[in-house]
Amino acid sequence: MRKSDTKKVDSLNILVVDDEETITQILSTGFENNGYTTFTSGDIETALSIIKKHPIHFTLLDARLQGQSGIELCRSISKISPNTINIIMTGYPGVKSAVEAMRTNAYDYLIKPFRIETVLSIFDRAIEEIQAHSLNFNNEELVQSLRKENEQLKKMIKDVGSVNKQKHMQYDTRKSREHAAEISYKKLIKKPFKIIKESTND
Repeated sequence: MRKSDTKKVDSLNILVVDDEETITQILSTGFENNGYTTFTSGDIETALSIIKKHPIHFTLLDARLQGQSGIELCRSISKISPNTINIIMTGYPGVKSAVEAMRTNAYDYLIKPFRIETVLSIFDRAIEEIQAHSLNFNNEELVQSLRKENEQLKKMIKDVGSVNKQKHMQYDTRKSREHAAEISYKKLIKKPFKIIKESTND
């Protein structure tokens, strides 16, 4: 939490994972100036080693590490330390990467470049949710409540996909009907016309 905030929380540990050393240094300095203990890593192996050795409360994970995937790292961290709150950051924003981040149960998704205050506000929001529920970082119910919004987002994405699929099916059905009608019409015009004369009795 920021030093200017009145709410007191225990010392929090932050892990920043990015293959750009400049970014890890800037974020690390910013977090430490605001009272956080910060660990940094430029690769997945080192990051997982830190997670296994230290209680990490928040992570900032670059979605694209050199030859590796920050999204996969997020999944691994969730298995090893399910109570850690993960935040994905990327310099290559897009719907696909955002959806992938949400599917890993990431708490938030940041687009580079961003201000340190933006991250601190995310930390504050998460901490406020913890305090509002009288929970702590050792309670798995905390993580479930923080991820509830992400479950709703995934459901919304699924619903949108279903609607699009239904529209596509309706379109295909309509096209099939039109095609069938066209075939029938072509068959009809190929048939010879029969002229029927009606006899009349005078």
